[in-house]
Amino acid sequence: MKLAPAAALALCLAALATDPSHPAPAASQGNPVADISLASLSATRERPLFSPSRRPPPVAAVAPDAPAPQPPRTPPALRLLGTVIGPSDRVAVVAEGADPPASLHVGETALGWTLRSLGPRSATFEGFGGSQTLEIIPAAPLPTDAPPSSDQEQRPPAEGSP
Repeated sequence: MKLAPAAALALCLAALATDPSHPAPAASQGNPVADISLASLSATRERPLFSPSRRPPPVAAVAPDAPAPQPPRTPPALRLLGTVIGPSDRVAVVAEGADPPASLHVGETALGWTLRSLGPRSATFEGFGGSQTLEIIPAAPLPTDAPPSSDQEQRPPAEGSP
């Protein structure tokens, strides 16, 4: 006797339904996996499926947060050339090395130093874990006119000179 494939499948399902070792899922359960506790699934944590060694990843020891090392406090590599203090704005004129002067408004940063406050002849910068106050360095005095040398006195005046 030859059975159609659909009839053979129906007979197998009927046999499984009557077998007490394979109880049919209750219609009220919905999700059959919901009844499995997470504690009983420890094998998936102990032997991860996608790990080449099938070993759990090593537990990383958490080191206490150490404070970041502070760089040595060095004064800013800036020279304070002047300050401009107006009713609504405060500006420091600074230069680094041989570079041309630049202006910094209060709150702006140059070379890691932030301009915090200005005085008539000083500027306070904050950075690298501390603050530094720069003073305006007076310019070198200009050479005064030297008296004429004796050679210039002995020369006769040029024609047409008064």
